Amino acid sequence: MVRKKKLTAYDTRKYPVRPHIGVGILLIRDNKLLLVKRKYDPDAEYWSIPGGHLELGERTVHAAEREGFEETGFKVKIVKLAGLIDKIMYDKNGKIEYHYVLINYFVEQIEGDPNQAPIPDSDALKAKFVPFEDLKSYRLTDSLIELLKKLKIGYE
Repeated sequence: MVRKKKLTAYDTRKYPVRPHIGVGILLIRDNKLLLVKRKYDPDAEYWSIPGGHLELGERTVHAAEREGFEETGFKVKIVKLAGLIDKIMYDKNGKIEYHYVLINYFVEQIEGDPNQAPIPDSDALKAKFVPFEDLKSYRLTDSLIELLKKLKIGYE
């Protein structure tokens, strides 16, 4: 199993010299999408799908399953690719502040009570299932809105 490494002074997530790879999961129950409210930048205080960084030597599917568990307490299994999103955020001076390639997967819960509420991890403020018809009333990340539009979920 790949261990998460601590951030160092050499971490280049903000004002990167190259794009980073992120993974995300879409866990759907009864026309509700699992969302987490982000605690840290990029997009602190916004709602998004659970996810995180791909670690060196880790396969994307394993990273997505790991991040799903770490952020919500749900053991999940990849079902299929949901989509790729380029997330490029600029600062007020037009310089690239964040650049991610996001690889998102549909997943299914494979262990535990299927009615259990998610348990947010320390890097998430909240986690909950949101009905598709209510998604537009949440402050979602731009990258999630782009993905939902492509998938025609809540943004048909």
